[in-house]
Amino acid sequence: MKTITQAFRTSLVFMLIFYCVGAYAQRKEVSYFCDSVDVCPLADKELIDSCYNLLDRNMMLETDGIYGQIAVIDATTSEVLAWASLEKQLDGDCGWCGDMVYVPFKKQVCSTDIFVPFIAAKCLEESNTPLGKMVDTGCGIFEINDSLKIRDHNWRRGGYGEVTFEKALLMKSRIGMYKAFMTMPNGADLWEQAYDTIQKSNAIELAISFNQMYHQRSSLEYVKKIATGIFEKTGIQHRLAPRGIKLAGIYNILQCDDNKRSSDEFTFIGCFPADNPKYTISMVVVCPHKLPATIGMLSKEVNLLTEWLMNRNI
Repeated sequence: MKTITQAFRTSLVFMLIFYCVGAYAQRKEVSYFCDSVDVCPLADKELIDSCYNLLDRNMMLETDGIYGQIAVIDATTSEVLAWASLEKQLDGDCGWCGDMVYVPFKKQVCSTDIFVPFIAAKCLEESNTPLGKMVDTGCGIFEINDSLKIRDHNWRRGGYGEVTFEKALLMKSRIGMYKAFMTMPNGADLWEQAYDTIQKSNAIELAISFNQMYHQRSSLEYVKKIATGIFEKTGIQHRLAPRGIKLAGIYNILQCDDNKRSSDEFTFIGCFPADNPKYTISMVVVCPHKLPATIGMLSKEVNLLTEWLMNRNI
């Protein structure tokens, strides 16, 4: 058990720091993080233009974003097909109310905690815990110790109570995910690493990492079940799924923390069609903290890009 745990912990750490992306980006760094988008050697101008148009629309109309990225990769090869990066100019008179401008692709703009449900699924798989096993999420508040409590998003409505692990993950129950981590001997350490809100990643790394995670072969395929189930009727984000396209992935929102963060972060990762993915896409938008803020604030543009890519291949 110790050997298996150590190996699994190592794989999770690699997942979290994007070891595989680092090696890949070293070979392709000029394609990703060049000094100017004008010299970026990506050939699909039509796709690139679509990404910029959708990103601009979202930042202007939906999120009031100040910086955003989109990345599209080939799901079979992990090759980057297109990326877009926009930033709102800072106006001295009115703050963040200037025009959108093309900017270099920044390497550290978002956190990696969007992966927590999938890492929780991997913990259950490695510990041989069935997705159908019951887990008690209580009233939506769980006290880890005297100074740390976990709250589910519906704690004011009484939480989810006792549900299966699968249901807990599909509903993004933080308590359910925490208890999934605790099925591993080093679960507490893994949880701390996974729930890292430091802005250390970007849309390209998110897309490549999710793509490799989704395609990783396993006998139980818990990650695939959760990634596809989130957008099905039993999943918390089923209303955000595009029509007629089976999507696998997840939306996430990380809101301002007075102690650690001064902005809100909207992210999406996903691949489609889920049964045999052709594309994997990621979208990141950073905006000033304001309410209301919902995960659906990226879905219009994500679905438009998804539908456009699928129609282009018909």
